[in-house]
Amino acid sequence: MPPVMTRLDQDHVRLTRLLDLFENLLDRFHDGDEPDYDLMCEMLGYMDDYSDQVHHPTEDLIFQRVLEKGTERRDVFDVLMRQHQVIPQLSKRFQQSLDGILREEVLLREEVEVQGRELIATLRGHLRLENEEAFPVARAVLDDGDWAALEDAAPTMDDPLFSIPDPQRYRSLYARLFEQSQTP
Repeated sequence: MPPVMTRLDQDHVRLTRLLDLFENLLDRFHDGDEPDYDLMCEMLGYMDDYSDQVHHPTEDLIFQRVLEKGTERRDVFDVLMRQHQVIPQLSKRFQQSLDGILREEVLLREEVEVQGRELIATLRGHLRLENEEAFPVARAVLDDGDWAALEDAAPTMDDPLFSIPDPQRYRSLYARLFEQSQTP
């Protein structure tokens, strides 16, 4: 498998892990508990930073190359690239609500939860469409030369959480994921 696809596949596994944790925190929120809002904000910050700087731009390069070469599944790639524009907006809206909670603003819990659930559902559907539709088409359509060019063009950055963890920046998130990895 091309190295760029290996990285994207790893990113998807990691993001799924984060979404599971996020969903657990939202379940606690729904039940009336006060989840770790700092942790939730760190998760959103990580997902936004890494996705916006590396992950989605890399996917867009691949998707654009597939479209240039031609595919009958153009609709799938168009949807995914549009979602790359919408997801940051959903995330920002949810982040603003969480920041409001931290500033003790009066917000409807149901509205905040709906925003979080919408973001998670959108991301899960997005990942599923990429994994089940777009990535198989890309693997079938692109050749070794395409993959080499994409590898050269793709933005690079160490994953600030999973490659070389930055415990100062994502302290709560790193601790929670480490704690989960130690649980049998």
